[in-house]
Amino acid sequence: MVLSQFSGIGDPVNFFETDILQQISRSEENIFFRVLDKDGKVNAQSKYLENMDIPFSLEIEEFRSGNKIMAVKTIPVNKFVFSRGYLQVVRDITFEKNFLDFLIIVLTFAAGIGALISVFLGYFTTRKMLSPINKVTEAARKISSSDLGRRLEVSGPDDELKKLALTFNSMLDRLEKSFKRQKQFVSDASHELRTPISVIKGYVDLLDRWGKEKEDVRDEAIDAIKKETDNMKKLMENLLLLARGDDSELKKEENLFDFNNLVEEIIKEFKVMESDITLIFEDDAEIEFYGDPNLFKQLFRIFLDNAVKFTAKNGKIKIKLGRLDKENFFFSIADDGPGISQSDLPFIFDRFYQADKSRSRKSNKGSGLGLAIAKQIIDSYNGTIEIESSEKEGTKFIVKLPLKEK
Repeated sequence: MVLSQFSGIGDPVNFFETDILQQISRSEENIFFRVLDKDGKVNAQSKYLENMDIPFSLEIEEFRSGNKIMAVKTIPVNKFVFSRGYLQVVRDITFEKNFLDFLIIVLTFAAGIGALISVFLGYFTTRKMLSPINKVTEAARKISSSDLGRRLEVSGPDDELKKLALTFNSMLDRLEKSFKRQKQFVSDASHELRTPISVIKGYVDLLDRWGKEKEDVRDEAIDAIKKETDNMKKLMENLLLLARGDDSELKKEENLFDFNNLVEEIIKEFKVMESDITLIFEDDAEIEFYGDPNLFKQLFRIFLDNAVKFTAKNGKIKIKLGRLDKENFFFSIADDGPGISQSDLPFIFDRFYQADKSRSRKSNKGSGLGLAIAKQIIDSYNGTIEIESSEKEGTKFIVKLPLKEK
């Protein structure tokens, strides 16, 4: 703009005057001019630039003059007119520079405050979010086998932490039930073993006192000890079987066998032992089953033995075998005994549980493990047991099993 006003006028570099530059500076806010000849000598300048040491730079350069901050650019005049020399354009940027410095300080301070606030908010937020986890950790630390009744308080939004607390409580429920069953199992087993051990000890004392002189006492003691030893052996075998089943280590020697023949074989055994009871077998289908025949022999013996115990002399036991569909079959064992009361039904598969002993016609009631073992065998083959029973009308066990493939 400055050069365009003097374009074509003699020697513009020498023509510039201070008043003209001052007038132009007034029209351009905070912009001032200095005209130099080809040797860099000042020919004219705005009054604002008097006594100011301005660097000679063809690029924009900042410099200070007192407490002022200036920016200068030197432009060769011969690019626009025929004379040689330089025009320096200077601008006072003190306000802008101070404002930018102040803005940087403010932004830095704000960033620091923001960072501190973020740290504190992050700390308290994280602490609040981790509080349920800390409660889980603390509860887990305090829980012992003698204090499984503790539970976590479940509250707040339905988020992952609440699901974690619910899962933890569910795990404690299962653990508590498992420990109670184990404790009850040990207690019952100890109680069951106490009786035969006491009997054996009593007869050993009898032998020690009278057996050397009296043969009848000796024979009686030996027979009793053998009988109780056999009972203890059976009890220990049953306990071992249940323990293996609890640990999912139920040993099986499986092969394909004729289920009908297995049932008939067991029925034949019981007809010999229980001649005063009628056993009726009805089979509507031929069942080829892949499994452990020894386990299923034990299973049938348990059910038949249980039915015999509660069947009166000259009573009847009905056994049925048939298909439910192409993939499932069933067998049932029904007696005409006194039945099972409704109060006993929920517990008959519990270990060592025995219903009202007055219903049994046998003097030897067993250990109370038979039906628990039967259920364990059936569960291991993904089967189910149903019971139909009413007092004075007999009991019917219905077992449903899938036809397991080899």
